[in-house]
Amino acid sequence: MKRIFIILLITLFSTAAFSQMRSGRSMGSLKINWHKTGWFIDGNAGIRLLGQTSNLATTDLAWSGNAGLGYFFNKKIAIKGRLDYNQFNASYGASNVVDRSGSAAASLEVMVRLLELISPNNYRKFELNIHAGSGLTAIYNPSLKREIEANGGEYKGKLFNADNLGHIIVGLTPQYHLNSRLSLNLDVSQFTQFKQFNTYDSHNGVKSKDVTGFVAISAGLTFRFL
Repeated sequence: MKRIFIILLITLFSTAAFSQMRSGRSMGSLKINWHKTGWFIDGNAGIRLLGQTSNLATTDLAWSGNAGLGYFFNKKIAIKGRLDYNQFNASYGASNVVDRSGSAAASLEVMVRLLELISPNNYRKFELNIHAGSGLTAIYNPSLKREIEANGGEYKGKLFNADNLGHIIVGLTPQYHLNSRLSLNLDVSQFTQFKQFNTYDSHNGVKSKDVTGFVAISAGLTFRFL
């Protein structure tokens, strides 16, 4: 009778442990797995690289920030809305920065967990996400606006009184999962822009190429709603 009772206890414990492993929860020495599906938000801050200027100027490093809201339909694929702000400082030789502008962008992206495609059933603390999408960008230069209005002109733009253009965004985001709710992010995103009106040193009035771009590198956190 005692032997049967022990066998039943072992069977129940094994069943419970297996169930916990399937759900990703902790049971004794089992690790807590990170959440696979559902809603998440993220926020990152970092630097912006590149950006087209005329031959009279160069763009210095400047800050970049982004935030997003997304939903994972399954363990592999999510859709995400993302907002970005990037600053552009155009400098002229050895002089101080005299031309400063900023771009605000809204994008809709698809995100894919690459490691889930390779080995979908493995527990891991590290993840590698690729994301891609498109959206709209508005570039605004306050000092240029003041200069135009001081000379009796009007600073015009189709939307938000800014230089409006379309863009494609492609990026790679390594993640380290702290727990089932929080992850550390490192995001590298390439923006390819279409129909930018002037180069970023807008005061020179030099027309931009039809296709321009820059890179944003940022780090931050992802929070998942369990």
